[in-house]
Amino acid sequence: MGATLHQAVTLQFTATNNQAEYEALIAELNFVLSMIVKCIQVFSDSQLVINQVNRAFETNDEILKKYVQQAQSLISQFEDFSLTHIPKEENQVADQLAKLGLPDFHRTQVFERPNFECAEIHSEEHPPC
Repeated sequence: MGATLHQAVTLQFTATNNQAEYEALIAELNFVLSMIVKCIQVFSDSQLVINQVNRAFETNDEILKKYVQQAQSLISQFEDFSLTHIPKEENQVADQLAKLGLPDFHRTQVFERPNFECAEIHSEEHPPC
């Protein structure tokens, strides 16, 4: 038995589409881990993110490398994890979240800087993002 959670992410910094996809994935993973969930199935319409996280593709982009490393680190904390592609045209939930029109909308997170930067500077002197 499982539950479906919906969450939106607002970025207050310039990001490419791929970076935004990683921000959403990392926010989701952190959110689910905070609820002590150990099994998760994630659906995404980003084939690039799925293939990089699942180690089918590599990246030479230094920023995306940081996102991949952070996502894989979070994923390693789950007992059971899957990341599955869903075609964009079949991903109506993501479209609704993007338009903020989902009636049972649960949570919006706002990030002022990239998640990987928050992980790098997380210390007593610098609070997390």
